[in-house]
Parts: sequence; C-alpha cells; structure tokens
Amino acid sequence: MITIKEYTNQVCYIEIDRPDKKNALAKATIEKLIDFLKTSANSPQFNVLVLSGSKGFFSAGGDLAWMKKAMHQSDKENLSDAQLFNEMYHQMSIYPKPIVAKVEGGAYGGAIGLMTCADVVITSPDAKFKFSETALGLIPATVAPYIVRRIGSGNARFLLLSGHLFDGTDALRYGLADLLVSQVDLENSTRQIAEQMATLGPDAVAKTKELLNNLDQTAFSISQETKDYCASLIATARKSSEGQKRVSSFFNRNNSEHND
Repeated sequence: MITIKEYTNQVCYIEIDRPDKKNALAKATIEKLIDFLKTSANSPQFNVLVLSGSKGFFSAGGDLAWMKKAMHQSDKENLSDAQLFNEMYHQMSIYPKPIVAKVEGGAYGGAIGLMTCADVVITSPDAKFKFSETALGLIPATVAPYIVRRIGSGNARFLLLSGHLFDGTDALRYGLADLLVSQVDLENSTRQIAEQMATLGPDAVAKTKELLNNLDQTAFSISQETKDYCASLIATARKSSEGQKRVSSFFNRNNSEHND
C-alpha cells in the first residue's frame, strides 16, 4: 500500500508500505499511487513530493505473486493489468509538483521505472539495482520507454539485456540517479533538497516541468501507440510458458530457502 508519512515544510512524504514483500508493486499498490497522484496534483498542502520505500528498501518491482496469477486471467485482464504500469509512470511524469525519489537499499525491475519518472533521485553507493525481468521469462516492456528516455538506448540495452546487478555509484554513472550520499546521510540529505525545492515558486516550477515534458515529447515521444504495444508485450509474457515456468521456479526456490 501507499502510506502518507508526514507533511513538513511544504513537503509531503509518502512511502510504498509492503515491507514483508520488499515493497513490491502489487495491483492495489499501483492503484493507490495513481489515485494519490491524481487527487493531490493541485493540493495547496505541499509543493514537493518525496517517494520512498518502508523499512530500508525502495521496491522489488512488480509483485511476482500477481504475475503468477496471470495464467488464470483472460488476455483482456492481463492487458488491463499491464496498462496500470503505463498509467502509473504517466501520472508520475505529468505530476506538476517535483517528485524526489529517496532510494534506500535498492530497486529492481519496474521500481527503477519509478526512479526514471521522478525529477530528482537520491541514493547511496551501496544500494543495489537490477532489471530481473528476462531472468524470470518476462519482458521489461512498460518500463523500457522511460528507461530509454532517461539514460539513452546504449545504457538501456546493456542493463535490460544483461540483467546486470549494479550499485548506486553505477546508477549515478548511468544517469538513473542524480545525487549520491552515504547511507547514514540519505534521510537528512533528502529532506534538505526537498525542503529547498519547496521554497521555489510553485507556479513557476509547475510551468518548468510542463516545459521540460514538452521538450521530452519533442525529443522522445512516448505515444499511446507505444504504450499499448509495450503493454501487449508484457501481457503476453505474463502468460507465456517460459514466464510462468520461471516465475514458479523463483517461488519454489524461495520457499526451499525459507524451509532450510
């Protein structure tokens, strides 16, 4: 779920709150985040939004238990689920207030998409990142346009095709992070940058984000046709024999480790 932690100095702090699942993005979690973004876009209560994960970890990405259920869903239901990721990334991208992502511990798969749709990403050198979709027989489809937009095709090809595990220092080098601080300074540094941004003119900031989004669309357009294509790819992969076999293997392996 999504929890509003506090409002302080014109900054709203929210977190993905599923610590028992490493804050994986389940359907209900995504829907809650989308609803929050839509309903708070024009709120006078705060000027900057900080997004983090609970209990020291940002997010493990798409919830695999949800993915596993895909075999028993219709094609229409699978496509609708995939479109939720598109909607989440889109709402983050067009959100008029600056979004700061405090990435503690690390992020995997679709959770890295949250980073690419934030305006400022702050993390620590020891945080871990990985696009694990292809290892699970899945396709990083809905997240791919936002990854390519943020870090370019070359870096995206390496990270998405290799499943390479990398750290916060690498994330900064690839362009996935903007600020790198020590783990112990992460909380204070995030508050400092967010509160400084909150002192800026909110109307001017919103118009600047609109300007940047328009420039992004000129340089790299993520059209509805592109979104539909990407959603269809992941919807198909969720039900594929390879995807189901590898996701099931992941669950079996984890259960075995927990029983040892």
